[in-house]
Amino acid sequence: MRNTLMRRPTTSLLDDFFNDEFFLPNIANNAHLDVYQEEDKYVVEVDLPGYKKEEIHISYNNDLLTIKAEHQEENEENNKKYIYRSRTCSNYTRQIRFNNIDHGKIDAKFEEGVLKVCLPIRGEHEEVKRIEVK
Repeated sequence: MRNTLMRRPTTSLLDDFFNDEFFLPNIANNAHLDVYQEEDKYVVEVDLPGYKKEEIHISYNNDLLTIKAEHQEENEENNKKYIYRSRTCSNYTRQIRFNNIDHGKIDAKFEEGVLKVCLPIRGEHEEVKRIEVK
Protein backbone atom coordinates (compact mmCIF):
# COMPACT_ATOMS: atom_id res chain seq x y z
CA MET A 1 0.00 0.00 0.00
CA ARG A 2 1.29 3.39 -0.94
CA ASN A 3 1.66 6.21 1.61
CA THR A 4 -0.98 8.82 0.71
CA LEU A 5 0.03 11.44 3.27
CA MET A 6 1.31 14.67 1.81
CA ARG A 7 4.77 15.66 2.87
CA ARG A 8 5.54 19.19 3.97
CA PRO A 9 8.39 20.88 2.15
CA THR A 10 11.61 20.74 4.06
CA THR A 11 12.11 23.90 6.09
CA SER A 12 14.43 24.85 8.83
CA LEU A 13 13.39 25.04 12.44
CA LEU A 14 13.74 28.84 12.31
CA ASP A 15 11.33 29.03 9.35
CA ASP A 16 8.72 27.15 11.35
CA PHE A 17 9.38 29.33 14.40
CA PHE A 18 8.95 32.69 12.63
CA ASN A 19 6.01 31.54 10.53
CA ASP A 20 4.12 30.85 13.73
CA GLU A 21 0.89 32.86 14.08
CA PHE A 22 2.37 34.75 17.06
CA PHE A 23 4.92 36.50 14.85
CA LEU A 24 2.60 37.36 11.97
CA PRO A 25 1.50 41.00 11.86
CA ASN A 26 -1.96 41.92 13.02
CA ILE A 27 -4.28 42.33 10.04
CA ALA A 28 -5.24 45.81 11.21
CA ASN A 29 -1.59 46.90 11.06
CA ASN A 30 -1.72 46.24 7.33
CA ALA A 31 -4.40 48.89 6.88
CA HIS A 32 -4.10 50.83 3.66
CA LEU A 33 -2.44 54.20 4.16
CA ASP A 34 -2.15 57.00 1.60
CA VAL A 35 -0.20 60.23 2.11
CA TYR A 36 -0.38 62.96 -0.51
CA GLN A 37 0.11 66.70 -0.81
CA GLU A 38 -2.48 69.16 -2.01
CA GLU A 39 -1.69 72.83 -2.62
CA ASP A 40 -1.54 73.96 0.99
CA LYS A 41 -1.75 70.76 3.03
CA TYR A 42 -0.72 67.15 3.45
CA VAL A 43 -3.49 64.58 3.57
CA VAL A 44 -3.27 61.19 5.30
CA GLU A 45 -5.98 58.62 4.57
CA VAL A 46 -6.17 55.34 6.50
CA ASP A 47 -8.68 52.54 5.97
CA LEU A 48 -9.91 51.44 9.41
CA PRO A 49 -13.01 49.33 8.78
CA GLY A 50 -14.68 47.97 11.90
CA TYR A 51 -13.43 50.76 14.15
CA LYS A 52 -15.60 53.43 15.75
CA LYS A 53 -14.72 57.12 15.90
CA GLU A 54 -14.31 56.89 19.69
CA GLU A 55 -11.64 54.17 19.30
CA ILE A 56 -9.31 56.36 17.21
CA HIS A 57 -6.76 58.69 18.83
CA ILE A 58 -4.61 61.14 16.88
CA SER A 59 -1.78 63.29 18.22
CA TYR A 60 0.86 65.57 16.71
CA ASN A 61 3.99 66.24 18.74
CA ASN A 62 7.57 67.17 17.72
CA ASP A 63 6.76 66.90 13.99
CA LEU A 64 5.37 63.37 14.49
CA LEU A 65 1.77 62.46 13.62
CA THR A 66 0.61 59.42 15.60
CA ILE A 67 -2.55 57.52 14.74
CA LYS A 68 -3.71 54.85 17.18
CA ALA A 69 -6.84 52.75 17.09
CA GLU A 70 -7.93 49.98 19.43
CA HIS A 71 -11.02 47.84 19.06
CA GLN A 72 -12.21 45.25 21.57
CA GLU A 73 -15.30 43.18 21.06
CA GLU A 74 -16.83 40.78 23.53
CA ASN A 75 -20.14 39.06 22.98
CA GLU A 76 -21.73 37.79 26.16
CA GLU A 77 -24.69 35.47 26.43
CA ASN A 78 -25.71 34.67 29.98
CA ASN A 79 -27.63 31.42 29.41
CA LYS A 80 -24.78 29.26 28.10
CA LYS A 81 -22.13 27.11 29.71
CA TYR A 82 -19.01 28.02 27.81
CA ILE A 83 -16.48 25.42 26.81
CA TYR A 84 -14.67 27.88 24.55
CA ARG A 85 -15.11 31.64 24.36
CA SER A 86 -13.33 34.06 22.06
CA ARG A 87 -12.84 37.82 22.16
CA THR A 88 -11.71 40.07 19.35
CA CYS A 89 -9.05 42.70 19.86
CA SER A 90 -7.34 44.65 17.10
CA ASN A 91 -4.84 47.47 17.34
CA TYR A 92 -3.43 49.89 14.81
CA THR A 93 -0.55 52.30 15.36
CA ARG A 94 1.22 54.37 12.75
CA GLN A 95 3.60 57.32 13.02
CA ILE A 96 4.57 59.68 10.20
CA ARG A 97 7.00 62.61 10.41
CA PHE A 98 5.96 65.94 8.86
CA ASN A 99 7.82 69.25 8.85
CA ASN A 100 6.46 72.79 8.67
CA ILE A 101 2.90 71.97 9.85
CA ASP A 102 0.49 74.48 11.36
CA HIS A 103 -0.46 72.15 14.21
CA GLY A 104 -3.26 74.42 15.44
CA LYS A 105 -5.25 73.79 12.25
CA ILE A 106 -4.94 70.00 11.90
CA ASP A 107 -8.32 68.49 11.04
CA ALA A 108 -9.50 64.86 11.09
CA LYS A 109 -12.68 63.17 9.86
CA PHE A 110 -13.78 59.54 10.08
CA GLU A 111 -16.47 58.45 7.63
CA GLU A 112 -17.45 55.00 6.39
CA GLY A 113 -14.32 53.33 7.79
CA VAL A 114 -11.85 55.84 6.32
CA LEU A 115 -9.88 58.25 8.49
CA LYS A 116 -8.78 61.45 6.73
CA VAL A 117 -6.30 63.75 8.48
CA CYS A 118 -5.47 67.14 6.91
CA LEU A 119 -2.25 68.83 8.00
CA PRO A 120 -2.01 72.46 6.77
CA ILE A 121 1.44 73.55 5.68
CA ARG A 122 2.69 76.56 7.64
CA GLY A 123 3.47 79.46 5.27
CA GLU A 124 5.01 79.15 1.85
CA HIS A 125 7.91 76.88 1.13
CA GLU A 126 10.92 78.99 0.42
CA GLU A 127 12.75 78.25 -2.77
CA VAL A 128 16.44 77.53 -2.51
CA LYS A 129 18.29 80.71 -3.29
CA ARG A 130 21.66 80.53 -4.92
CA ILE A 131 24.23 82.69 -3.19
CA GLU A 132 27.12 84.01 -5.21
CA VAL A 133 30.53 83.51 -3.68
CA LYS A 134 32.63 86.71 -3.80
